[in-house]
Parts: sequence; C-alpha cells; structure tokens
Amino acid sequence: MKMNRKSYVLILILSGLILSALIFRNGELLLLASIFLVYLLFGVAQTPGNISLEASRDITMPGITTGESVELILTIRNQGGELKNLCLQDPLFPGMTVLEGFPNQRTALAAGETTRLNYKITASRGIYTWKTMRAVASDPLGLFEYEMEIPASGTLMVRPDPPPIRPIQLRPKATLPTAGPIAARKAGSGTDFWGIREYHAGDSLRRINWHWTARNPRKLFTNEFEREEIADYGLILDARRLTSSEEVENAIFEHSVNAAAALGKNFLRNGNRVSLLVYGKHVRTAFPGYGKHQRDKLLRQLAGAKLSEEFPFTSIDSFPTKLFPARSFLVIFSIYDDRDRLTYAQLRSHGYSVLLISPDPIDFTAGILPDTKVNSLAARAARIERVFHFNCLLKLGINVIDWQVDEPLEPLIRKTSSWRNTGRINREIT
Repeated sequence: MKMNRKSYVLILILSGLILSALIFRNGELLLLASIFLVYLLFGVAQTPGNISLEASRDITMPGITTGESVELILTIRNQGGELKNLCLQDPLFPGMTVLEGFPNQRTALAAGETTRLNYKITASRGIYTWKTMRAVASDPLGLFEYEMEIPASGTLMVRPDPPPIRPIQLRPKATLPTAGPIAARKAGSGTDFWGIREYHAGDSLRRINWHWTARNPRKLFTNEFEREEIADYGLILDARRLTSSEEVENAIFEHSVNAAAALGKNFLRNGNRVSLLVYGKHVRTAFPGYGKHQRDKLLRQLAGAKLSEEFPFTSIDSFPTKLFPARSFLVIFSIYDDRDRLTYAQLRSHGYSVLLISPDPIDFTAGILPDTKVNSLAARAARIERVFHFNCLLKLGINVIDWQVDEPLEPLIRKTSSWRNTGRINREIT
C-alpha cells in the first residue's frame, strides 16, 4: 500500500488541527479534526485487500508499414476481490500517436468481472515491445493506492514504406547461372546482339544470319545474343553515429533506411539474390535470399535498425564477408568516415563491386543553421574535405553518390548504372 499526495495533505491537515486544538485548548478545532479523521479511517477501511489481475494483449496487425494504423486491445480480468477504484494505463512509446480511443481508463471491477481497454495508434518505423501494463487500485476516496505491473506482452513491428522506384540494374562483375534481367557478358539466350558464330546442330533456324551465310555458301552462321542472368547484391546500412549532431543524424538515417528498403525491393523484384547488413553496436543481418520471404526479412531487419555509438571498420577481418558471396555488388549507405578507407580498399581487393551512397550531412545542417558568413565558410571547408575523401575513394575504384536527401535518389542511381567504368557523382562546390 502506498499513500499518495492527497493522503499526505489530509494527514498534515489532521495533525495541524489536533496540535492546534491541544495548544489553544479549543474543542471546536478538535471536532473539526475528527471529521478529517473519519474521512481518513474510511479510506483505510475501504482499501482493497485481495488484488489479483490478469491481462492479455491483442494486436490486430503485429506487422504494419509506416503510416498505417493498428488497434490494440487489452482484456483485464479481476481474479481477486472487488475493486471500487481501478486505474488502468498502457504505456506509449516515443513516435506513437493515438488516433482513436484512450490508452488509459478508470473503472470499477467486481470479483470475476472483465473489462477491455482498446485504442488505435499509428507509429514511426521501429519494433515496439510491451511486457506489462500499469494498474493502480485504490479506495473509493483515492487516499491509498496499490500500484502494480500486470504482464501483458506484445510486439508491434513498423516496417519502412519507401516510395516505389522503376527497375534499376547495377551491373556486378559476375552473375549467377539463372535467367534474369542483367547482361552477363556471355553468349546465350537474350535480347541484345552479342556476335556471330558458325551454326551448330540444334540452333534455332530463326537466328541464322543469312547475310553471312550468303557470303559463305558452304557454311551456315547464326546470331548470338548476350545472356541475361541474375546477380548477388548486398546492402550495408551504416548505423554508427559519426557526427556530433544527433538531430541531423536521426533525420538522415531515416532517409538511408527508406533508400535501402527501396533498393532491396527493387533487386528482389527483378529476381536477384539480396543480403543485408545493418552495422552498428548491434549488428542485424539477413543472409542471401530470394523472393517475397527475403523482402519481408529485409524490411523486418530495417524496421529494427537504430543508430548507436561508433563501431568503426578497423579491418576486413571484423567485417562479416560470409553474408556477401564473392564478386557481389555491395551498396553501402553511410555518411562516411575517412578511417573506413582501408576497409573499402579491402572490399575492392576481394573482388566486390562497391557503390557508396552517402547522405550529405553538411547540406542538411546548413539548411538548419543561421545563414551567416561564418557558417557559410565552415560549410564550404567541410564540402572541400568531403570531396577530397570521395576522390580518394574514386582512385580505389569505388562509385560514390553524394546524396542531398531532399533530392530524389533514383535518377542518381540510374545515372550510376549507365556507367561502364567507375565514377563519382558530386555537385560543384559553391
């Protein structure tokens, strides 16, 4: 049993009246004190004794996407004695907004009676886990309380919901021996012309090159087309805090998560094999896979991605390369720290094709800070340093997209996919 502020005030008034009555020998004050004493004793007498509550939680859709709503229903059953004043409260997490109903309720429950607490919410991306709900039972006057945590477990996963993008093909160094949309630099069945060779038994007559055959009457020649296959793609999301501005990093990180989700869905939709690494204090992984099951796995891992304290790439030995098959195409989302340059070099030396998509924190921060000469010069100096680091990556054969998050990413990636050699996208420094 716990006394609340109301009971403390009542006891303080009662003590003051009794003390005043004794000092001034005033019976009227003592009579007035007796009224408060009766009030206090009534509260003590009505304080609930046998308290036993059970609760169950039902989430209509345990997995939703950002922007969708979900209804939570809690059923509370009284297994003990009568409770005349019961306050029920379900905790809300940061990022949640109540759309309908209320997450708290004050009611009375007879022995064996059941009540329900239901409300509808929307939430930002993340994984939310409830273990308990809060219940406070008190006397009818609200003087003495029993506060308890009732087990009521449940998990809600809010996946990222990126805007759809048109199919994008990033050409890796190697493909898998399965028909797909990527030109494999090999002769076979496809749509793009590859070359001409002598006719072999079993070749389709539709592919005979009659022009060359006419020039060599004793031989037949057939057209060859470039084979189209699927490939391995790896998505790496850098979840380390690399700057001193938490507000800027949180905003930029959400853009990176959505971009990773969009690219993952795009690669899987084209039949490719995709894996994921969320790299931070807590590593989240999805091993290579195909199809809708892999898409759900990627979105589930991205839903739980959170920024954490710095966990630098010190060497390729600490990098989980088993996630990414040899000669995969790696797409890395990172603000970029120059101390990671050695890791990028090692990834290239291991045969990976690497594309760094780097959200620009300088441009984002400059839009928040006051437009002063000092801030303008600081931003210019930071951009010069950033371009220098990216040029160093360019020499290692790393493609880099310097991404201003208020601009669409798809055209930049599409421009990258059209290059035959490695390059860099970057705007002019102003």
